[in-house]
Amino acid sequence: MVRKRVALGLAVSAAFLLLLWLDAALPGGPIFHILVGLVMIGTLLEVYGLAERHREEPMKVLPIALVVLAVGGDYALGVGEWGGAASAGFAVLWSFYAAMGLAVALGLWALAVAHLLARDPHRWLQDAPATIAGFLYVWFLGAHFFPLRALGMGYVLALVAVAKLGDSGAFFVGTCWGRHRLAPRTSPNKTLEGAAGGLVASVLSGGIVALLFGLRGGVGFWVVFGLVAGVAAQLGDLVASAMKRSAGAKDSGSMLSAFGGLLDIVDSPLMAAPVALWLLVAW
Repeated sequence: MVRKRVALGLAVSAAFLLLLWLDAALPGGPIFHILVGLVMIGTLLEVYGLAERHREEPMKVLPIALVVLAVGGDYALGVGEWGGAASAGFAVLWSFYAAMGLAVALGLWALAVAHLLARDPHRWLQDAPATIAGFLYVWFLGAHFFPLRALGMGYVLALVAVAKLGDSGAFFVGTCWGRHRLAPRTSPNKTLEGAAGGLVASVLSGGIVALLFGLRGGVGFWVVFGLVAGVAAQLGDLVASAMKRSAGAKDSGSMLSAFGGLLDIVDSPLMAAPVALWLLVAW
């Protein structure tokens, strides 16, 4: 099983790197936007699948349509390109969140009214929150990848390396030396030793990517980046574990089942993306 996961992981990583290489040669990042949009849709469907196992009835078509509109709008209007002005400091965050705030307000309004008009009003408090929470969790957190891409593809790779190699480090260290449980109610197999090993892997992987791609920031910054984004990534893993435990499910879905579903792959970078953007803009 471990060999299969490693082989599939290498294949997925190679395909991901190839797409990013092709995307870097094109203005505005069309391939990246398409890739992130498809991942958002797949992840959203898995989150809603877990909600259905918990006996909620979330909408699917409208949230997916909103994701498509939001991702297409970001590409067409160049919203994420505000991230390219690294020297603008917190003005980048202000511009980005101003656009996101408007999009969130419109999305919440549309989803709330849709549940009012198209679904049983007696189930509003059950179904509408599931629809809205899933939409915000996947789209709003995932949207932070666009300004990161505008800063430079190297920063996207640094984030993914910190999150996913941190996951791998936590898994192997926890498997070999894990003794003390980290979050027994949420994910009994995770250990404090594994979490510490994951953070070491996050710091090392982030630093290596920064060195390879000549990213700005000294050693101290990338140590802080690896630690803080690594903690956020591990929290993302725990959030996904809580969703699955709430739904009584072992895996989040059948997509990429060797990894337990698409959500299990993107949960850590999804939560770490906002933190990575904040650190890169504030430093």
